[in-house]
Formats: sequence, structure tokens, C-alpha cells
Amino acid sequence: MRHNEIKSTPGGGMKRRIAIWASVGFLIACCWVLYTFAVPFDFLDRSLRQPVVLAAIYATCPICYAGRYFPLHFWWVPPINAATYALLGLIAEMLRRKAPTSLAF
Repeated sequence: MRHNEIKSTPGGGMKRRIAIWASVGFLIACCWVLYTFAVPFDFLDRSLRQPVVLAAIYATCPICYAGRYFPLHFWWVPPINAATYALLGLIAEMLRRKAPTSLAF
């Protein structure tokens, strides 16, 4: 489907923006997974105990919070995080549609 055809279909722009949200969530989670494989375990263990790092992880990859309570395989994290970001994108799009035109971004 061409870019012009997506724009002309109702909701095509919204679908594209939600797909962008999901892609960003997937890439962020992939970066965290690669970080855990690239860094030595001792450094990773020390850095994960710092509150700033934990806040960054929970803010950018909310599924990691669930990983505290039950085990998650590393390769499940990116798709689940992508779905979480897609849901956040859907909520943002719904709020954007309800907002007055002057406030819509």
C-alpha cells in the first residue's frame, strides 16, 4: 500500500502512528536485551541496583516490572513491550481525537 493510499483511508494515519509506537517499544526493549548481553554480569548486577537505572528501565520497558514477579524469557520482552507501547499509542490517539483542535498534536 502506498503512502498516499494510507493517508486517504479513514484511520490510516492513526494506524501508522500506532505502528510507530509499537516499533519504538520493540526497539527500546531490544536495546535493553542487547545491553544485558553485552555488559559483564558484575557491572550489570551493580547498575541494576541503582534507583536511576531501575526508574529508566521501568519507564521505558514496563514489562520488566512484571519480570520481578514471574520469569520472562529475554526474547518475549520485545514483542510484549511492543504491544504495551501499541496500547499506549492507542490511548494517546483516542485522547488526541477527543481533544479540542487547538490542543491536538
